[in-house]
Amino acid sequence: MAVARLLLLLALAVPGSGGEEAEVVCADSACYTLHRDELDWKGAQERCRHNGGNLASVGGPGEAARLRELLEAAGAHGPAWIGLWLQRGHCVQPQEPLRGFSWVAGGTPGNFSAWASEPSMTCTSARCASLRPPGPHGPAGWADRPCRLPLPAFLCKFSFQGMCGLLPLAGPGRVTYGTPFGVRSSRLAAAPFGTLAEVECEGGRSPAFALCKGSLDGGGFAWDPPGPLCPVACAHRNGGCQHRCLEAPGEPPRCSCHAGYSLAADMASCVPEDSCHPNPCQGTCRARPGGFECGCEAGYALAPDGRSCLDVDECLSGPCQHQCHNLPGSFRCACRPGYQRQPGGDSCLDVDECLRDPCPGPCRNLPGGYECLCPPGFLPEEEEEGGGRGCRAAAATAAGEEPAEVPDGPTGTPSIPPSIPPSTGAPWTARTPRSTGASGTTSIPRTPGMPAGVTPTGAEEGAAPPGPDEHSADGPRLLLYYILGSLVAILLLLAFALALVACRRRAAKKEKRPAKSAADNYCWVPEQPESRGQGGERR
Repeated sequence: MAVARLLLLLALAVPGSGGEEAEVVCADSACYTLHRDELDWKGAQERCRHNGGNLASVGGPGEAARLRELLEAAGAHGPAWIGLWLQRGHCVQPQEPLRGFSWVAGGTPGNFSAWASEPSMTCTSARCASLRPPGPHGPAGWADRPCRLPLPAFLCKFSFQGMCGLLPLAGPGRVTYGTPFGVRSSRLAAAPFGTLAEVECEGGRSPAFALCKGSLDGGGFAWDPPGPLCPVACAHRNGGCQHRCLEAPGEPPRCSCHAGYSLAADMASCVPEDSCHPNPCQGTCRARPGGFECGCEAGYALAPDGRSCLDVDECLSGPCQHQCHNLPGSFRCACRPGYQRQPGGDSCLDVDECLRDPCPGPCRNLPGGYECLCPPGFLPEEEEEGGGRGCRAAAATAAGEEPAEVPDGPTGTPSIPPSIPPSTGAPWTARTPRSTGASGTTSIPRTPGMPAGVTPTGAEEGAAPPGPDEHSADGPRLLLYYILGSLVAILLLLAFALALVACRRRAAKKEKRPAKSAADNYCWVPEQPESRGQGGERR
């Protein structure tokens, strides 16, 4: 009676020992509860925290399956709050498994996610996640919504050091478990540390109590008193014992085991003393009534033979943003070339390759790579490793020669052919090595009248060329200069040809002489005056 009174006082001291009825499931070292109260996300979190827990977090497929089973067992058809939220001022990150959300209980985000639909893109408003059961609206999974919007249910999670099994009964009776988180249930398969069990035995006897606490030998957890409760004579169902039931005058019946067996934690069942020594399992071994049970560490699953452990391929669930490499008992996320891991997380961020100055001219960063923008007179080369492209001289390719590389500058870095500033109209000269290996110059035609050795801006050759960002604006202007220069050269050739023809015609005229006549062999003499009369004529 003294023990019963002490346990009754403990029951009154345990918070929530006379608490509400709620759907609850306990496994491993945690219990999950479903509460049917219409609250917003903050109100639901306060309720869970008041009882020593938080809104439920989901760290892997096992926990996700327990929560889905809890919803289905309760017949819930609507969504329920879980502990996943996006704080105001934080942005949704589509490349992350949790999409930028975090668990209210804290800890590492992890790689597991179960989004039924992508969350709304926002950086200004708080968003909270709910777990919805499967139905006509779609498959089961997470969905985001405003945190102030009430939901008809919420899920809590409570973590503990360990669990006790079912309280054994020697006779007929009913057990009600009062959990430390304020929920009473008679359907627990395991009770967390600190649970008080109240037993109503048939026959009108006073209730009996037992407390789940650490066992005396320091291993595991057990009921105190260990039971079986509701004692009856060994003649009734062997006193609830598996092997032997022992009676002593003035004492309740107690159980005992055959040779080679020992009492289990429920003080009624018997397990082989050497069932796990030596260990028959590849992983862990746990003694069970009549045998043993094998288990496996995280990342492994029990094989069909019940003893071996098989590696779980976590990559099948798609936990990584880019690439996933399965490892024994675990996995590793990796990024594609051109991306790098984010410090403190598994997200992949694009690398700006242009910071390494890989191009002879302007460089444009691309997702996962980069692109070299070739200056006028050069063509892009074949794509290199990393997504980059170099440049080769267009003139050398057209002439059938080997493409000449853009020459190196004085410091060993590729020099950029000078471009034309927007304020000038003169072309530039691109210098590239000849195909024979000797240094030479591939010149773009200059405008007639421009002195040699002077750059378009008026400075001497060898002056610093304009920046690479001007190349793209000089192309149309240089083309116009090429056309004008060609027209001037053609006009000069035509003028020279016309002058040559005129000169030759003039010379031909000078060489042509007029033909001579017969009169040219005679000379004319002047006439003599006649005499005035015949009489005066000399004889």
